[in-house]
Amino acid sequence: MSLFSRCAVCDRMLLPGAEEQRSVCEDCARKAGAIAMPPPRRRATPCTKCNHTKLVRVIPRELVDDFAGPMFAAYRFLRWQDHAARPIDPRAGYGVLEAYICKQCGFVEWYCQAPEAIPIGPEYMTEDIDLDAGPPYR
Repeated sequence: MSLFSRCAVCDRMLLPGAEEQRSVCEDCARKAGAIAMPPPRRRATPCTKCNHTKLVRVIPRELVDDFAGPMFAAYRFLRWQDHAARPIDPRAGYGVLEAYICKQCGFVEWYCQAPEAIPIGPEYMTEDIDLDAGPPYR
């Protein structure tokens, strides 16, 4: 048995230290848009639809041209410079999304990392909804 582990993608030897904690090397992780899994947002409970106890937790990824990275709830707004729009950078977002998928019925629950950090405004395509602030939300 080897003291070092190997990258699951390219089969290169993983460096001791932080890289050992993952199954892929830094280069493959960057190319594939893989990030370290953040702590889960969902409590460890059965599926809310069928009560099955086996779920898959996934961080969905954006795949844009030569970039792959985690999917965000909101992205930085377009900035106008010399009357030309700059494209939104898929790496510059707020609220990494995660999903839980039931292995029996396929129900998907979405959660968001750091929802309090998501900026609010039309440029972000976000709005605050406070159900305690007025008439019932419909």
